[in-house]
Amino acid sequence: MPKVTNDDEITKKLKYIGLDLENIPEFLINSSNIDYRPLKVYDENIYRVYKYIPISKIKILLTPKNRLNSINEKYSEASTLKNYLKPENENDNEKFITFLKMLKETKIEEIEKLAKIQERLNKNIPFKVKFEENYLWQIYYSDVNDIYFMLVPTEDLEYDSFFYLLKKQIEYHKTKKEQMIFVPIVYENYSGQFLKNSEIQDLEKYMCFFTKEWPNIYEVYDADGNRSLQITGETVVYEDLISVYKNKLESKEEALKFYKFLKAMFILSTKLQYHYKFTVKIDKKGTLGFSLNNKEITYENMFTIFTEDYKEAVDEISSLKKEKNDLEIKIEELSIVLEKKDREYLAKEKQIATYLECKKTFLGKIKYFFKLKKKKQDIEEPKNVETKEEERRKEEISTSNFVIREFYTIEDIVKIYKEVDMLLEKVKDLRLDYKALENRTESIDIKIKNADLYIEEIDKHEKSIFDFWKFANKDERLMLNQGNIAQNENKKVIEKVYNYNEDREEIGEAIDKIQRSYLSKEDTDSIYIAGTELLKVLNNIDNDEIIENSLKELKEELENNRILFNEDKIDIFGETTSDNTKVKTLSYKKHRETKKDKLKILEITQDMEVEEYKNKLKSIIDNIRSAIDKTNKLVSISAYIVLNKKEKLDGFRVFNLNLENVLEEAEDNKKIVLYKVKLKGATRVLYFSNIIYYDNYNKTLQAGMDINAKCLLSLEKYRMREVGKENFRISKLIDEFEIKTKEISLYEYELIEK
Repeated sequence: MPKVTNDDEITKKLKYIGLDLENIPEFLINSSNIDYRPLKVYDENIYRVYKYIPISKIKILLTPKNRLNSINEKYSEASTLKNYLKPENENDNEKFITFLKMLKETKIEEIEKLAKIQERLNKNIPFKVKFEENYLWQIYYSDVNDIYFMLVPTEDLEYDSFFYLLKKQIEYHKTKKEQMIFVPIVYENYSGQFLKNSEIQDLEKYMCFFTKEWPNIYEVYDADGNRSLQITGETVVYEDLISVYKNKLESKEEALKFYKFLKAMFILSTKLQYHYKFTVKIDKKGTLGFSLNNKEITYENMFTIFTEDYKEAVDEISSLKKEKNDLEIKIEELSIVLEKKDREYLAKEKQIATYLECKKTFLGKIKYFFKLKKKKQDIEEPKNVETKEEERRKEEISTSNFVIREFYTIEDIVKIYKEVDMLLEKVKDLRLDYKALENRTESIDIKIKNADLYIEEIDKHEKSIFDFWKFANKDERLMLNQGNIAQNENKKVIEKVYNYNEDREEIGEAIDKIQRSYLSKEDTDSIYIAGTELLKVLNNIDNDEIIENSLKELKEELENNRILFNEDKIDIFGETTSDNTKVKTLSYKKHRETKKDKLKILEITQDMEVEEYKNKLKSIIDNIRSAIDKTNKLVSISAYIVLNKKEKLDGFRVFNLNLENVLEEAEDNKKIVLYKVKLKGATRVLYFSNIIYYDNYNKTLQAGMDINAKCLLSLEKYRMREVGKENFRISKLIDEFEIKTKEISLYEYELIEK
């Protein structure tokens, strides 16, 4: 063995690990090579199996490669730790030097950090199963030798896990006290004991379909060797709110039920998308569940729901068949009426056309006059068209094709709803046909009425040839109105609805530019005050106790900040607290503007009286109301606010356009009451854009909403109508092991201006 360099650092680390190079433990010397057959097709960077493995059951192999090399390259050059610790030839001497180099580059603090992580892993499995730096554990399983081994790439830069394992193995052989580590098994595939690999692949597809994010599915073995399938991921629970989830399947029966349940919902969602729209739900433990029409759906109650749906579909088919037959009868009847009216109109049109042609010549006028005196013939009636009304009315509406049973399969549900959709499509076409016939009938009625008026005007002059001659020679252009049907003018105006997270830059810049154009400095200062803690004071302007306490707090803040106002309330700088050479940044953009200060806006001094302060606040309120009245059409967007149980949704209120920020700012309660209002383009609202927070004397302030996404509403101007209510949960990771779940009760309102 080559002589170890007199290096205190290496000596210290060897002592920490418990390794004596002069007296190497027998279990390291006697270790032998391992037979291993890696899978032909496998992604080494994807870990599917996690296990608790006894420290003593893991062999250690070192390879002169790095972690990114293929398994074949790494394994072909791997050798036992004995060759690195007890060199027998020149090649082994290089390995010994490599071992010392690895030891020197490893920090004891990192090994201790790893030890703490494993201590916690021995108590709990991480919520997402995988954990920080799990890739360092390059542990494989050889089914040939039925043994686990760690493959340590010596070209890597991190060896913490290797020396941690070596330290623990040395401790075990001294104390015989076994310890476990929780690690991913590289190149290990699902066992197939719960679900086949193909079924797990389908499960990933189904989960992604409902959650909109690809899940991670792990086969996890606890410390006792009990197997479970754990599905983790993220899902949208409401609008843009993301929640983590984990579903744990602890038996083959449970896994098969979950697989069949998701497969059934997937088939219904894709084949009958207009009938079945499943939504995801998170429970108190962060488990992903599903609901249908706001009712929880599970594998157990799925068959009951299908039975109810089947019976409803049978009733719907019966109703659609009846409507279809009724519409066919009405269409046939109206077609007969319309044919008669068409003939009537054609006859009148022919008479008018004859008149217009005859009036062009002298002989034509004479000929038409004497023809007019003749007895008018009756308009030809349409041939009788036999209807099948009675036959159709007697038609039996039969549902005998659909057998009522105790329960129904997915095939039954798909089949009957395909029948519903086919009938509904026919009924929709018939409705359109009938409506078109009604419009044609109305139009032909107007045409006949106009033709009658035209002919009536001609008939008034049939008594005398001279009167008719005079009438026919008039230079009047009698127009035959074609009877166009007036279209429905009550068309809905479609407004673009913005999503703050997607359109924040666009709407922020647009809003700020508009507000700069119509808000004065007094307006922006007043809105700024409403965005501080003084909003509560503004909403309680008649409460003298709140006013007094507020003034007291502001005076204390004035003293603490040492503002440059003297007793005469004169400040040599006025509003200019910094010169225009001071460069600031706002969302990485430079400007030279001064940020507003509530103490300066309110002109707070130590000798200010309560009455004077109250008058200032009243002036602020008047300015806000005036500013709100100046607002014009801005954007259609949703806004949110969280209130506690004692607060009312009234007065001046600051809402947030960013839903996630609202919930983060809310009190740390397990249950949150959230209010949502739809701000239409015509809603009078003030936004906290950049101009609200900065004066823009130097004209360098960029347009936008870069400080926050809030807005101010005066609810005294509106009547609130509830339009929706929804309850959902959201789970967030506190750390790798714990989650926090909040229950949210959301109330959605529409603002109706008083």
